[in-house]
Order: sequence, then C-alpha cells, then structure tokens
Amino acid sequence: MQLTAAPNPTEVRSIELPWGVCRYILKRSKRRSVGFLIGDQGLQISAPLRLPITELNDIIATKSSWIEQRLKQWEVRCKQTISLSSLLDEGKPIPVRGEPYHLETLPPRCKAMLNPWTKSIALPACESTLQRDKAIEKVLKAHAKEVFTHMATKLLERQPAAQRLPSFSIHLSSPGSRWGSCNSKREVRLNWRLVHYPPQLIEYVIAHELAHLVEMNHSVRFWAVVESLMPDYHTPHKALSKMNPAEVPVL
Repeated sequence: MQLTAAPNPTEVRSIELPWGVCRYILKRSKRRSVGFLIGDQGLQISAPLRLPITELNDIIATKSSWIEQRLKQWEVRCKQTISLSSLLDEGKPIPVRGEPYHLETLPPRCKAMLNPWTKSIALPACESTLQRDKAIEKVLKAHAKEVFTHMATKLLERQPAAQRLPSFSIHLSSPGSRWGSCNSKREVRLNWRLVHYPPQLIEYVIAHELAHLVEMNHSVRFWAVVESLMPDYHTPHKALSKMNPAEVPVL
C-alpha cells in the first residue's frame, strides 16, 4: 500500500493568471472554505487540508481580477511603507503612542521590556537583525494588547448603565487595509500597529469598533453610539480617514 504524504501546512506557490504569474503563500488548515488575504507578504490563501490543488487553482482563477487589483494596491503600500528595520538601522526612534521611543541594549538573558517612563524599548543583545525585529514586534504587540484593553475599559465607563454594550473580547490583527473589525461573535479585532499612533486616534478606532457591537452598520444610530463613547470623535475620525495602515512602520 502506498502512503500519501500530508500536504505542507504552509508553502509558497505560483499560478498563471490572465494578467501574469501570481505568487502566493498557501496555508492549509482544518477549514471548509478558501480564504484570501493580502498581508505583509502579499497574497495569502488559506485552504482546506484535502482540497486538491487543481480545484484550488480553479477557485483562484475566479478571483483573478480581485487579486490583481488588491496586489497593485499592496505594491503601492509597500513603496510608501517605512520598515522598523530601516528605522533601527538608521538609529531613528520608534513611534509608540505618538511619542519617540529609543532602543536600548540589555545584557544577554534579560527580559525585553517597554518602559513608558524612559520612552525606551530595551532588548537583550540579539544575534541578528531578524531576531531583533521579532523581539521588538513581540514587545509592541504585548504593549498594544495592554493599551487597547485599558482604553476600551475607559471608554465603556463613559456610557450610562442603561446603554452598556454587551460583553466582548479584544484581539490583535495585522491586516494591510483595516484598522479594526468586529464580528457577530463579539470579537473586536484591532490592528496592533495602531500602537504607533497618538492615543486619541487609537481611542477613536476602538470606539468605532465597540459601536459595531450593537450597530453592524454606519447608520445614524451607529454614530450616536460612537459619540456616547467618545464625544470628540470628529477630529480623530477626519485625521484617520486621510491615513491608511501602510503609513505606520511594519516589520
């Protein structure tokens, strides 16, 4: 009896589409449908473990126009993006909540930490640039989760008891074109790179997504909920509408 090897959970593949060769990262998992995402590394496709590659190619072909358009947008964002590696290599500070944070080196085996009092990110000596970047991302994500959770709690305290929002959970995400999202499971997902921005902008995104817990639209009622959470939301709303997630440093 011949055994068939299990498909590689993650692999880089390419497919010929009407507009040219498309390179993508394929991730296999125990899911039932095919998902498409334009992330930091370009096109990422999630597919069921047992879906034949021929069927997957047919599905990808039906999304050809969408993929072409989104990849062009991704390429433009990449050209506009400042990498954290570049900032660090040039000795420039990292923006954290709108303020410049400098990198400090700790002795080996010390725990990495972000210090809001000294405005610094301290890391143990790293063997490579990649190791350094991953360590900084881990520190920034931990800080983002803490900051976002605290801000969400403070925003809720502004609401009258009769208008309290339902319970929810905060999650981090790193999409290329969204600041945040909210689903029917009451999962509020926030782009962790918001941690680079001033507090008022972060609070607005959180208030916006919290309002979606009760109004999954952008109706008059939705904006009334946003205003109840953040009365001065108009200023950050206008500021953020002129930006996009590609304007903050990425790894």
